[in-house]
Order: sequence, then structure tokens, then C-alpha cells
Amino acid sequence: MDALEAIRMRRSVRRYTDRPVADEDLDELLRLALLAPTGGMAQAWSILVVREPQTRAALAELIMRGGAEYFRIARPAAEGATPEEHAEWARGYAAQALGTYPQVPVWLVGLRVPRHSYPEGHETFERDADIVSVGFMFENLMVAARAKGLGTVPTVFQWFVEAEFRALLGIPDELEAPLVTPLGYPEEFPSGLPPALAAARRPWRTLVHDDRWGRPRA
Repeated sequence: MDALEAIRMRRSVRRYTDRPVADEDLDELLRLALLAPTGGMAQAWSILVVREPQTRAALAELIMRGGAEYFRIARPAAEGATPEEHAEWARGYAAQALGTYPQVPVWLVGLRVPRHSYPEGHETFERDADIVSVGFMFENLMVAARAKGLGTVPTVFQWFVEAEFRALLGIPDELEAPLVTPLGYPEEFPSGLPPALAAARRPWRTLVHDDRWGRPRA
């Protein structure tokens, strides 16, 4: 599969088998991820690879718990549901949607590692550039993974269990972990968006402005 096809066919995968990922495939993906652009060649990033079985299982549990909290906050409650009932729904939805996470063979954590290469007083600019670079790195990773038949999904559920997440992986306070992804073979690649998301997706032409803002191509 070439790069253009991999971009078109990339999907967020949330259902995985326990089939192992070969070391050589993982190494190739890591090298390709780290070829991404990085401002000033700062390389203010690292990738933490989690494969040890007990750590994987604990991380999956944390991500699922964080996912339940995300769904509780981000999804509207059913009409008439109490907060407790909505929280219980969110836990059940996370267990259903992310239920194969405990068997994912590899987890990858994208880290921002500050290099302090900007002049004093420009820390916000530096952080913004670093976070964008981590995003580039993960996009490389996800497209390359799809080309090799592997699934990924950009995940921020660790934000809701951050203290436990950091303690589990030994991440020091000065590092940020903006993105996490499982990596493995999907039960199947989704063929399209769920109906609610498909309805919300804007036509691409409405998101393109020609020459100046306010001239959408649509």
C-alpha cells in the first residue's frame, strides 16, 4: 500500500486481536515516525514503547478507566438519567468500545521532551512547536502502521488518570504525554465512520479557503 492509499484508508481502530507485532515491523515504524519534521531540528520528543505484559495490562486498564471519564464528560446523558446513571453508562460504554485493549500487544506513548532551545521568554512558542512536532511524529506512525496492516488510534484518555499513568511508566514531571496509541492487528479495519460522526463531518471544500479567509472553496 502506498502512502496516498494509507492516508485514505487509515482508520481509528479500537478493536484488536492479540496477534504479536514483529520486532522488525515495530522498529521500522519507530524509525519512520521519527523522520517527521521537527522545528529547528530540536527533536523534543521520545516514544515510550510498552510491551511488558503486566505493564501493558495495567496501562490498558488505566486507558479504559480514563476513557470512561472522557465519555462521561463528553457525551450527553440520556434524558432523565441521574449523574450516577450516566457515569455507569460511561463505564459500560468504555468496557464495550475498548474491551480488547487488555490484549493489545504494544502501546506507544508520545512524549514531549523539552530541549530549552528557545531564548528565555519564549517558552510558550517552544512548547507549541514541540507539541506540533509530536503530532507530526504520530501521523507518520499511524500512516505507516496502516500501510503495514496495523491499527492505531490517537488517544488522550491518559489525561484523566494522569497521576497513575505517570507513576506506572515512570514519566517525570517535566515531560508531557500528549498522545498515546495502541498498536496491533485489528479484528477488522472500520470501513467508514459511525453514523453520528459521518453526519458531523464537514465537506472538505468548506474547510479550504482560497487566498484569504472568508473565501471557502464550497
